[in-house]
Amino acid sequence: AFALSRLADPDTLHHTPIGVLRSVERPVYDTLMSEQLDTAVETDGKGDLATLFNGGDTFSH
Repeated sequence: AFALSRLADPDTLHHTPIGVLRSVERPVYDTLMSEQLDTAVETDGKGDLATLFNGGDTFSH
């Protein structure tokens, strides 16, 4: 859009591209992440942080 706006010429302003170039509806990251977390909680349960911390080796050497 910026590059097209640079095509403006005062003598030919009526030929300058103006307006919506593309309008696409897409879900936003926050919505997708929230839905993914809700699905994981429904599938696997809420989880327990203490169990995770005390569950043994988490990293392999």
